Amino acid sequence: MKQTKQYILWVLAVTIWTTFCFIMPDFLDNPIDSAYAFLLIASYVIICGIGSSFLIYLIGISKYLCIIIFPLWAITGAGLSFSRVGFHITLTPMLIDVIIHTNTEEALGVISWHALIWVGIQILIAIVFIWWRWKLNKLPLAWAHCLITLLVGSLFFNCNGRLKSSLCQRFPYSIPYNIHEYISLQHNINTDRIIPKYHITEHPDSLTIVLVLGESVRADHLQLNGYERETTPKLLNRSNLISFKHIYTQETHTLSSLPIILTRSDSIHKDYQYTETSFISIMRQSGYRSAWISNQDMGSSFSHFLAESDTIVFANAGKSVYVFSQWLDEELIPLMDSIFLPHPAHALYILHTIGSHWYYNNHIPETMHYYKPTTTNRVITTNTKEQIINSYDNTIRYLDFYLDSLISTLENQKAIVFFQSDHGESLGENDMFLHANDEEACKNPACIIWYSDQYAKENPEKVAALIANKDKHYRTDYVFYSILYAAGIEAEGDCQEINIFR
Repeated sequence: MKQTKQYILWVLAVTIWTTFCFIMPDFLDNPIDSAYAFLLIASYVIICGIGSSFLIYLIGISKYLCIIIFPLWAITGAGLSFSRVGFHITLTPMLIDVIIHTNTEEALGVISWHALIWVGIQILIAIVFIWWRWKLNKLPLAWAHCLITLLVGSLFFNCNGRLKSSLCQRFPYSIPYNIHEYISLQHNINTDRIIPKYHITEHPDSLTIVLVLGESVRADHLQLNGYERETTPKLLNRSNLISFKHIYTQETHTLSSLPIILTRSDSIHKDYQYTETSFISIMRQSGYRSAWISNQDMGSSFSHFLAESDTIVFANAGKSVYVFSQWLDEELIPLMDSIFLPHPAHALYILHTIGSHWYYNNHIPETMHYYKPTTTNRVITTNTKEQIINSYDNTIRYLDFYLDSLISTLENQKAIVFFQSDHGESLGENDMFLHANDEEACKNPACIIWYSDQYAKENPEKVAALIANKDKHYRTDYVFYSILYAAGIEAEGDCQEINIFR
């Protein structure tokens, strides 16, 4: 019994070290505006610390295993916590990909003496805990301790879906989880798919097509569509710009909505998203150079479509929804400008934005908090509805700035820009917030089309059809056929009811 008490004391000490040095840094950038919010965040930290204790308990049963695991525990924990505080990044599958493809010179460039000191301190602490464990006597009935810890830990880990998701993004579980996600994504990318049949209807001498994939932008909060607030003043003054305000999607989550946008998949032929390529492969075969520039992660449902592009760039590979620091879409524009210089005859860019994803304040510059008061806490229910709507509308105002800036880089070219949000967002209707729910507010995503004067001059019939169709009702599956048709390509299954250019 004495040995067990001493061992539990050791586990408690290691858990406190892990919680304070490796888990708590994940929460330092969380917006906190009250004692209640502080207690809530503190409880999250403690719960994640408890989650780590089960793994610590299992490792410590064998003191020989401690010698192998704990130095690695200290190095990885110190590296991740330093990156979280110093660079505002966390471990993601995209960051793993970047690390794998980074050369030695680039890797050494991010290592500082501050980081080395922090890692050194943690290694020394790990050595102290290894020495302490070796001083303890052998744990009696070690097999029983192992069995009970596995049982209780499994129950704790799986008692709640949100808790499990959170633990998977916190040290130490974030390491095996994100490695597994990376391997799974690579497997998805390498699966074979069929390229839909198509034929080229025309051969434009040069054309730049940009598809901006929006995030959580609902159509009725655009001034372009009659919203009472001035959320799109710049776009409102743009010529050659059309807003389609009657776009519908049944899918209210990014993972389920993007495959419908990118492939021939629809409500009748849902299997196409699993068996066929996106329009990217068709356009590449038709002579277009393509680039996917992302400000989000690489989701399992659409990872294969990214890999169809010639170039893939992650603007913020170390960001996730658990990082509460500035994360702006305007960073995508210079990346786009740099990829194809000089511009080729045909170019396709897909810009996957973070847009109006919660936490809204993270995705706009501090100078663009146009509507106030804004949210002050990451826990949405602790904010007023007014604060939530103000912060959301500020993201729409920022979208206006972003799209206007993007268009400015293309207005002297033959170009066309599609903006299609993946879904909308609930802002308190029926006491529902955010998305991934069955609210109608999530099913009417914003859609904006802009075309240059040169494009209009050479494609008068398509532009006329675009204008004539602006008040019609479409589902988001219009994108596949419409973007191809805009490029002079007709895919199998194209018809007037689906294509906004017909």
